[in-house]
Amino acid sequence: MSEAIDDFRAIKDHKKRLRAAYGVECPECRRLRPKACATILLPQQRCRVDGHRDPRPELTDEQWSAV
Repeated sequence: MSEAIDDFRAIKDHKKRLRAAYGVECPECRRLRPKACATILLPQQRCRVDGHRDPRPELTDEQWSAV
């Protein structure tokens, strides 16, 4: 059980590092709700709040694993 927990924590940490390196704020969240925290989007990710999709190309395998 402990190994599974460690794996999930590693995935969560990797996702945080990806968002810190390649994430950008959703422009629609910024425009429509200026006082709220904007959603941080990775390339080609869709915002759950307003449906905006980040137009940047997807991350390459090298970028994904380098983080």
